[in-house]
Amino acid sequence: MIDRPAAVRLASAFIAKLPTGEKAGPLALREDLTIERPFGWVFFYDFAHFIETKNRRYAAAGNAPIIVDRSDGSIHATGTARPIEEYIAAYERSREAKPARKTDPD
Repeated sequence: MIDRPAAVRLASAFIAKLPTGEKAGPLALREDLTIERPFGWVFFYDFAHFIETKNRRYAAAGNAPIIVDRSDGSIHATGTARPIEEYIAAYERSREAKPARKTDPD
């Protein structure tokens, strides 16, 4: 089980590895847009220069939000074709479909 600061670290490390192009600059989390749900967090991100200036010229395109699961810290990509709520609902359904993990040894 992880807490929000750990989730922020995981999400930040994940987006730091995404390709951005030579002149685009670093990506940064939009913590003001973070969605918290029982399963974890949905993090949005953009170019740091856009976050600082709000100039659309510096906005990223195709930057799908990511989900960090609080139970194990796993990261899951969403998408940009549909509203984020649809991706969240699909993720929640996928978690319900997984068998419960066994924690006690036989």
